[in-house]
Amino acid sequence: MPRVRFRLLLAAPVALAIGCGSTANFDDDVQPGSDTGGIPGSDTGIGGGDSAPGDTLLATVCKAKVDLVVKKPVAQLRDKGAMSIALTLADDGSAKGDHPLDVGVFDKDGTQMTSLFSGKKSLGSASFDFVPSSVTALVPGKYTVRAKLGCPTEATNATPAKQESTVWVLRIGAKALNVEKGTGARVPLMYHAVNHAFKAYYSIPDAAPASAMAIPSGEPELDTPAGVARNFADLWTTLDSPMVDGSGAVIETGTTSPIALTIGSKPDLVFTMGKTAAGGAGNVPTGLELEGAPQLRVALDDTAALTGDAGVIKSGVATLSLAASPVPAIQKADLTLKWHFEAKVTGGDWFTVGGTNQTAAVRIYGVLGNTQGTAAPNIPWVAVVDDATTAIAGGATDENGARSILVKHVYEDLKLTYDRKSGASHYCGATTSDGYSAEIFHLSSFLTRRYGNIVNCSDCASILSTYANMIGAKLHYAIIGWGFGLNPIMGIGSTTFGSPFDSGRFSFSYHAVTTPNATANIFDATLAVDGDSDPATDPHVKELVQNLTGDDYLKRLSTGGASYKYADQITTVD
Repeated sequence: MPRVRFRLLLAAPVALAIGCGSTANFDDDVQPGSDTGGIPGSDTGIGGGDSAPGDTLLATVCKAKVDLVVKKPVAQLRDKGAMSIALTLADDGSAKGDHPLDVGVFDKDGTQMTSLFSGKKSLGSASFDFVPSSVTALVPGKYTVRAKLGCPTEATNATPAKQESTVWVLRIGAKALNVEKGTGARVPLMYHAVNHAFKAYYSIPDAAPASAMAIPSGEPELDTPAGVARNFADLWTTLDSPMVDGSGAVIETGTTSPIALTIGSKPDLVFTMGKTAAGGAGNVPTGLELEGAPQLRVALDDTAALTGDAGVIKSGVATLSLAASPVPAIQKADLTLKWHFEAKVTGGDWFTVGGTNQTAAVRIYGVLGNTQGTAAPNIPWVAVVDDATTAIAGGATDENGARSILVKHVYEDLKLTYDRKSGASHYCGATTSDGYSAEIFHLSSFLTRRYGNIVNCSDCASILSTYANMIGAKLHYAIIGWGFGLNPIMGIGSTTFGSPFDSGRFSFSYHAVTTPNATANIFDATLAVDGDSDPATDPHVKELVQNLTGDDYLKRLSTGGASYKYADQITTVD
């Protein structure tokens, strides 16, 4: 094959320094097109042939080019997942061999925090992983990923390249979760025995979070001082008292609070973001307030994609509206909410930030409202609402449905027995001289069965009306009087029809029942009546008193002489 020569014609002799081939370097001051090697006028053959005067070998020109792309430039501090750094390495000159490459992460002062690669790399695509947890000195902040592509040592005309991209290392997390009314209404709740003390009332504040982290004073909010991520509090399931400290005082932060919502509510979940994390020698800001920081939002796991401003963090708070109600009927719903965070840089799409998953357990009661009262102790009690909604368990969405289920619950489930000796009240007392027109129900005593399981009609009417009123299914009580005969009935705790008394007596001096409408309809948890056409004789068909008309009820209850007195009275509690 003939030798190929390139002749360099010189107009006049020029005195030049003899230079050697260029070495690999990342000098940012090297100018494109500079000549760092070659001897003008020399004639060098290629392929080992001889050389001829005036011939020269074509110089190896290096014009390095590097493209750096970080598609997801936000990382969670101490996340063990990797942020992928994608590079495209090229050379627009004639240098095609391996090129020296350095890739590193630098802080705002130019200090290299970690090296991702340093060595030689062939041209084409390359990728490297930045793992935040591998850099012990890393704190939340704005960082720079820098890639520098140099030239091979044989290049006699070298132009290195450099490209940078901003990445954000943040500590993203919520420290508290509120469940707000959304499309419905929030119903007040209270505990009745703080630290299990008798009649020690505590109304849950409207602003109390459904769940929050316990954060000791002076410590970082999202992490322990050792850098371990904090978790939300376990679900608090004690029904009589909120969590208390060693002195018996209520702990109002770092625990969970039950929430009561009207059924069908699609609540708003309000996330309060943590402001400090563990880093360096102490607490450090989480980085969410850094100038130019990317937009962030919270997204529930396994739900539809978010649109608009849903979940976007603004001033340290993010709000998500649930698309479906967690309480479509009267019920208790214990939810485990799981969420993560997403980020978006200018001009980009939302992407999930790895290592930002969080979980919180919340308890929501679905109720109809509150017809008991608005001041302690006549605010709905957690213990009563829990029992009532557990008994109804989604089986009712209206007042009559709720009342009917509660009749059955009191009559069959609470293991109560009628006082067969004297029919006396054990948990009720009158506050008026007539003894009937204003009952006070000793609910605190009843919930602990302080006086046992023996009850009478006043007790049962108070239990039923209180349970119903505390979930918004209004029931007042009425008195039937005076001294009237009875058909065979099945008193609470009994399994057969007959007299409610051991003596065999078939008469009441009075009888207390409940009604939502001044005795037009009756609900009674004290007894079951005969539901057939002849309530006075066998056979007897058990029928619970669930929404019977006032007239029908009297006919099934009494042989005659009974009538309604004190038809629309309210029971208060203590």
